[in-house]
Order: sequence, then structure tokens, then C-alpha cells
Amino acid sequence: MSNLLDSVKSYVTPTLINQAATLLGENENGISKAIGGIAPTILAGIMNKADDSNAMGSIFNLLSDSKNENFLSNLGGLLGGGNLAHNDPKDLAGNLMGTLFGGKVPAILNALSSFANIKSTSTSTLLGMVGPLVMGVLGKKINGEGLNVSGLLGLLRGEKSSIMNALPGGLSAIMGLASGIGNNNAAATPEAEVSTGNRWMWPLLLLLGLGAGIVYYMKNCTVKPEMPKSELALPAAVDTVASKAADMAASAAGYMKKLASGFELKGNNNGIESQLVTFIEDATKPVDKTTWFNFDRLLFETGSAKIDMAKSEDQLNNMVEVLKAFPKVKLKIGGYTDNTGSAAANQKLSAARAEAVVAYLVGKGIDKARLTGEGYGAQHPVASNDTEEGRAQNRRIAVRVTEK
Repeated sequence: MSNLLDSVKSYVTPTLINQAATLLGENENGISKAIGGIAPTILAGIMNKADDSNAMGSIFNLLSDSKNENFLSNLGGLLGGGNLAHNDPKDLAGNLMGTLFGGKVPAILNALSSFANIKSTSTSTLLGMVGPLVMGVLGKKINGEGLNVSGLLGLLRGEKSSIMNALPGGLSAIMGLASGIGNNNAAATPEAEVSTGNRWMWPLLLLLGLGAGIVYYMKNCTVKPEMPKSELALPAAVDTVASKAADMAASAAGYMKKLASGFELKGNNNGIESQLVTFIEDATKPVDKTTWFNFDRLLFETGSAKIDMAKSEDQLNNMVEVLKAFPKVKLKIGGYTDNTGSAAANQKLSAARAEAVVAYLVGKGIDKARLTGEGYGAQHPVASNDTEEGRAQNRRIAVRVTEK
């Protein structure tokens, strides 16, 4: 009896791989490798939501729709369809990706692209095919075997070993996999091991003197539960002890890079500084309209476009230094909200906040011609608006490189 990954692979024919490679201008080996990495990533993401009953309910409803099985007969037609990096709400697979990974979708895309050695735009396009493929396979299982939510999770847990062994190295840490999910991943990297909740992690962090960094992170870099729904917020972590520990460990370890200007850039390992500089310096990563990077230490005063400088100034100044170090780079600043309140009010607030960031950068000497700001309101959610966690992820400020 074939497992889920084998079922997915059975639909990925040499003809389909050739079609994708030709369309995307990639080699067939890279396409095959990317597909082999995307499928277990989605399955692991579903397992990681096991403790979130609201999210699992939404996921199960998406998967159990009998229309998903129609995807399996027209996979080639899905190539190029959908905009998963922005989670177009009209795209069922996009909704699934947003619910599973929220603001981590861009980082996951970049990691999968590096794993397969293909362009990030190609990976995004492949997600538009593999997402529906996985949904179709799972939907067929759910409806064919009469599974409920518990049955689906039982099926996935029974295949945990094969799923985690197929997950590309490093993705476990980026995804913030909950304790117990990644324990069977023999190929796990040291970063991935941090996210599994090993008991030695806290003593080690204390020995390394990282307690202060963790306290700082908890006070300044996480979303406060009582934050008003209209407030743009940081992407919320998955609500499990292990993933929070992984995020704190990554934050404490920190990202450091000396720019050409001599400025020493400091931030979180998976923060906007790290992701943006890596993208700018990688000549194989083309500028596109789907690759966005979320600010992770930027907050505004409640209900206004006034930046909370006490909590945001360091990251904004880092952005100034990045733009000075890479004078050819141009950025688009995007403001987003959840779907609470009127669409007009959300659009107005998101635009004002995007422009506030632009104004700050210009005030620090960056040429206005290098920056544009736009508010998208509740458009392009990266998570479900049915939960507070999802709404918090949707309230954000992001940047896209338009020239480099």
C-alpha cells in the first residue's frame, strides 16, 4: 500500500516535469527536486497545526471539498495559476498555504528554491500546482475512507517518518515545527533540531548567556494578545511551546553582517534584514512581483499611522543602512490589514502606514525615487481571518524589491 508521498509522486509524470521545466526555463532535475520538497513541506505544515483546533477545522474543510479531486486530472493546467506568495483568496491552495505558514511563506519559498537550485518565481509557480495536487490526494483519502479531522491527523502521524525524512534540511526551523513532529528526520540540520523542543536547549541557551536576548524578544518582538484588531502587528508564531522556543533561540542567536559601508547590521536570523540582504546579493534571484519580506520589529500606535519609534527605530535604521549599502536597490512598501472593519478604513490605514515608513526612510536621506508605498487593506491575506492568530499575521508591513 503506497504512502501519501508515493501517491503524490504517482501523479508527477515525466511529461509533467518536462512541461514545467520548459515553461519555467529550468532543468528537469531541479523541477523534480522542488516538487519532492514542496509535498512533504505541506504535509508537515498540516501536522504542525494539530493543536490548533480552529486552524485544523479550516484546513479539513478545504481538503474535504470533493472538487479538489478534479485537480488531479489537470495538473498541467495549474502551472502558472494562482499567486500563492500573496495568498489570493480565490485560490483554494493559496488559502491552505496561508493558513499553514502565514508570513513564513516567502522564507519557505526561498529555502525550497535554494534546495532545488531553481528561481524563487519558479518555486512559487510550482506551489500553484503541487498545492492542489496534495489537496487532491488528501481529499481523495478523506472522502474515500470517510476520515474526520482525527482520522486525517492519525493518517499523517502514521507517515511522520517518511514525511520528515523527505523534508529539505533547514525547513524544520523556518516552519517552527512543533515538538514531536520532526523527531524522525534523520537528515535534520542543527537548526531543525532546535525546533523539536529538545530538553537540553534551555540549559545550553543559559550557558551561552542568551537569557537576556530571549527576554528582550518576548518583551519587544512578539505580538501582544491584547493588541487591538485594527493594529498592524508582527506575524504570530504557531502557538506551541516548541515553535516559540525555536523562534526565541533564533532571535537570541541573531543575524549579523558587515555591510560594504562598514555598518554592522544586526537582526533576527529569519528577520527582514537577513532575508532582504540575502535576496539582494543573490544574482540568481530575479526581481518579481511575488517575493515580499515582512518587517518583524515594526509597530504603530493604536489606530494610527504614527510609528512606535521605541520598538521600531532599530529595524527602520537597519533598512536605511541596507539601502545605502545597495544604492541600485528600489523598494515597494506594502501595508496590509485583516478583514475587521470597513474595507475603506482598512485601505486608508494600510496606505497611511506604508507611506509613514517611506517618509521615515526619506527623512534619513534615502532618495524618494527609490521608494513607493501602497496600502492593500485586507487584500492578499497570508493566513485565515477566522482566527486571531491568522488576523495578527495579516496585519503587517512588507517590502518588495523592484530593482536591484
